[in-house]
Order: sequence, then C-alpha cells, then structure tokens
Amino acid sequence: MTSEEAKDPPPTNSRRNFLRQAGVTVAAVAFVGVGVPGLLKDPYFPSMAASNGAIAVDPTLCIGCLTCEVACSEVHDKAGLSKLPRIRIYSVDNVKVNAEVEKQFGKRGTFQQQVCLQCPDAPCLPVCPVDSLHVDDKTHARVIDNDTCIACGKCETSCIFPSLDEALATGRQVLHQKARISYDDLLEVYTKCDLCYFREEGPACVEKCPVNIAIKDNKVQSSVMCLDVSRTVNAETFDKMRKAQTATADRKQMQL
Repeated sequence: MTSEEAKDPPPTNSRRNFLRQAGVTVAAVAFVGVGVPGLLKDPYFPSMAASNGAIAVDPTLCIGCLTCEVACSEVHDKAGLSKLPRIRIYSVDNVKVNAEVEKQFGKRGTFQQQVCLQCPDAPCLPVCPVDSLHVDDKTHARVIDNDTCIACGKCETSCIFPSLDEALATGRQVLHQKARISYDDLLEVYTKCDLCYFREEGPACVEKCPVNIAIKDNKVQSSVMCLDVSRTVNAETFDKMRKAQTATADRKQMQL
C-alpha cells in the first residue's frame, strides 16, 4: 500500500450520514436526563471564554439593501466555507427609520437585522456530539467547523433565540429560518456568525454596510452604526443586543 492509498478518503454523503447517525446516538446516550442548563454546569463543560465581540444592530438605521448578506456570503465562500449568509434581514412593519437615513437613502421600508449573539454560555456549543462547534482561539467567537459538522441539527435546536418566519436574502427569495443557526442544504452542514474570524478587517457585514459608510463619511448623522461590533459581551451589552434583535412571533411586540 502506498502512502497515497493509506490516506483517509474524503467524506462522502454516505459517510457523513453514518457519522451523523453515530453522533446523534452517542449524544443521546451521553445526555440522557440532563437538560442544557444542567449540562452547562457539568464539570466536563467548564465555563467558556466570552467572545471578544458580537454584531450589534440598530434596526432604525437599516435600509434592507442586503449588502451585509452578500458581503457575508462572498467572504466566507472565498475562505472555502459555506456561502450561506450568517446575518438575516427581515421585513417588519413596526420600526421607525432614522430621519437622517431616509433623507440620504429615501424611504425603502422597515427592517430587522438578526444574527448570532455569541451567547456567553452558548448552549449550542456543548450539545455538539463531535465538537464541531467550538470557541475560536483568537476571537473567541462560537464557530462551526464545516469540515467536521455532521448536520445533526442539535445546535439549531438548542439556540435560545428563534428567528422570524421569513427572511429576505440575496435575490429576495424567502428563507425559512428557525434560529440564528442556518442549515446549508448544498454542503449539508450548519453554519452561524463567526465574526469573520479569518479576516484581519473583522466582520464583512460591518465593513460593507452602506449606512455605516455614510455615517463614517458624515453623510448620515448618527452616534451608532447600523451594524457594529460590540467589543465586550458582558451581561449588560448582551441584554441590549438581545432586545435589539428579538421579536415576538406576531412582530407587533418587538423590543427595540
């Protein structure tokens, strides 16, 4: 047998399905009788490092252009990762748009941005049966490794922040989101915001947002950005981000 023959073959759909079933079985046995809150306190899952940041949003500044989704898709695709956008833009009817934004961009509708909040206790992380979901060494972002994800869906199920029923996406097609973690049916993996941990420039959505650019160029007067990186994810900032990004099912009780 040559050294080339000795190498492991690349994962196939059948192999992924086998790993998926095996992973779910192992997880089911390991977690019997243990809820997520209890699991997080287990000595086998010590407290994880807080993320170095998270995407903070201001719906009153969003113009629904979807530039953030496109930028997110492009940089991740270029990095060899799932090109599914990690940020979603929802069309809602109960946001009052900043007058400065309407003056610069016109009346384009009202929108709500939603993205992973990089939860301090990240309940999605310890339920991954193959440790595909982990804390990045540099950014401490909660990252899903597309090479090892077995698409069991446990991370999506454990996400405590549901999404609205319909999200706008590139091309304005409707996507049915269940949580801040998305399923890529082309690669058969799950994915979420990873703060573009592989980019020195940071999150592409923040960099490319046209409203952010207008604010920096003093064309729009605002003390905050449409999309920004909250550098400290403590209890106070996490609560603010939760309120800015959380909406009830009927969209009428949105906390802004």
